[in-house]
Amino acid sequence: MQWSELEKEVIRCIKCGACQSVCPVFRELRAESTVARGKINLIKAVIRGEVDAGGAAFAERMSWCLMCKACQESCPSGVRLDQLMLAARRKLVEDKGLPLLKKLIFRLGLRNRRVFDLGMSLGAVFQGLLLRPAPGGGGMLPRLPMGLDKRRLVSPVDAKPFRSRVPAVVAVDKPRRTVAFFTGCMINYVYPRIGEAVVDVLTRNGIAVVIPANQHCCGTPVYVSGDVPTAVELARATVDTFAGLEVDAVVTGCGSCGAALRKEYAALLANEPGYADKAAQLAARTKDFAEFLAEVGLTAGMKGLAATATYHDSCHLARSQGVRRQPRALLAAVPGLVFRELQAPARCCGAAGSFSLSHYGLSRKINDHKVDDIAASGAEVVATGCPMCVMHIRDGLNQRGMAGEVLVLHTAELLARAYGTAEQKNGQV
Repeated sequence: MQWSELEKEVIRCIKCGACQSVCPVFRELRAESTVARGKINLIKAVIRGEVDAGGAAFAERMSWCLMCKACQESCPSGVRLDQLMLAARRKLVEDKGLPLLKKLIFRLGLRNRRVFDLGMSLGAVFQGLLLRPAPGGGGMLPRLPMGLDKRRLVSPVDAKPFRSRVPAVVAVDKPRRTVAFFTGCMINYVYPRIGEAVVDVLTRNGIAVVIPANQHCCGTPVYVSGDVPTAVELARATVDTFAGLEVDAVVTGCGSCGAALRKEYAALLANEPGYADKAAQLAARTKDFAEFLAEVGLTAGMKGLAATATYHDSCHLARSQGVRRQPRALLAAVPGLVFRELQAPARCCGAAGSFSLSHYGLSRKINDHKVDDIAASGAEVVATGCPMCVMHIRDGLNQRGMAGEVLVLHTAELLARAYGTAEQKNGQV
């Protein structure tokens, strides 16, 4: 959505306030400017020249959004706040430019896969200078604030990325299907065991897996920060890598990556010659791991798990892609596993990528409600379909002193444990 088109969207807001009841940020701050209705009024004022779009106040208000889409889901008028927020953030970048750190990461690193790979490799080697092992294992804590709260539990960059651990094609005898696996950044660099679990579970069920070595970031962090030109470059690169593959589906293991490929690329590449049709074709073939596996069906027998589990709906998986039922169906198929639904399974955990970096105190408060729900469920295991949610929920549990009581896993990791091909190590699979 272009800036010139925004007025048609903002006037759809009937100021009913339904967004107040579901907005995680408003729940904590209780300020009208932090809820969808308030942001819409502010954007309207900017359009009419009553507020400076380049002002610090406007930028701050536009940053107070998780892009969780809860307000859209509850809006009786169907206002697309996500598109309004993206347009506002794009306007901020066009008028003020990106912050220096984001400019370096987005335009020097992410624009060049080899540079980004090198940076992450160096990060794996030298991260011990900035991070220290957390007591009890399960992650690391910052030695210095350096943009991260010193209490924040993070998962380290792995010394051996996922795509360097696996061949380009993982074949099976008489495959039922063949899929391409879009790994994303978190799985490739931070959680390679999630990637291994995805491949293990798929191949056990007769699915051959193609893993293109030259794939890169989906572009979501760039796009939601307002750097549209760089997001377009990354979207084009992904389309070039995956659109022409002779596979039955493109499988993702991250809710945000899947939402980008399925929902965002069509708009990003609509005016790019030769890419609009390919983006649409890629979107039609892209499936979340749990969605795809539930559709084709489990064929391999499991050993089972004697545990009590629950499931956290990541916002981009549940609201953007509509994938809610399928992960639960997979968990229900695990022998011995007792499932308990959370009181509010779709409640945002507060991660939202860089939101939890720039607004850690606020994201922690939002996360506390998720931890409360988990504690009330009595679950020993929390499954989810988003690596960023895995990290943030682990942090919340650690802050509450529950890290040793509750294991947070990607859905694929839980299934791999059920097949007996993975084991817990320091709170991780």
